[in-house]
Amino acid sequence: MEMETIKKDAKKSIVELLNKSLQVEYDFLFGYPRVIDKLVNIDKIHDEQLIENIELVVKESLRHFDEIDKLIAQLGGETMWHIDVVGWSVDVEGMLLQLQDKENWVISWYEAVKRVAEQNKVKVGGLFGRLARSPGGLPEDVVNVNDIISLCERHIIDEEKHIRLCKDSVDRLSMLKNK
Repeated sequence: MEMETIKKDAKKSIVELLNKSLQVEYDFLFGYPRVIDKLVNIDKIHDEQLIENIELVVKESLRHFDEIDKLIAQLGGETMWHIDVVGWSVDVEGMLLQLQDKENWVISWYEAVKRVAEQNKVKVGGLFGRLARSPGGLPEDVVNVNDIISLCERHIIDEEKHIRLCKDSVDRLSMLKNK
């Protein structure tokens, strides 16, 4: 049985791209709660649907963060993250628009990871192929290329949903303010 993995030199590129997306996911973990805090405590808008939408994005961003962190480790890389929350807009609508832009950046990085993975596939056969069939048999840094692509595709779907939720939240916020 053969398995497709990626070339060693491509791992570095993929890790760099994943670290970029990881940084933004980390920013989301700090940014979205700030949106909720401003919305509820300063703007005094207690809209359950709006808050649920934002909380869903936070929950999924945390899952993305964990999955990316694990993939970076599997690729033999090191997670590089720090608190780097960009100066946020003073209004919730502005914050949501900034977050929407960042979601688009993350999608572009996931697309780039997919391209690098696709362009740097190598088949692993022979001993590695036999090891691939046995649980825990492969070295830790041998990652199935389809696992990388699948993770990126799942995250892209989530990020597109996050963009829609941001747009819907901006629309809902506008409606609530105009009541």
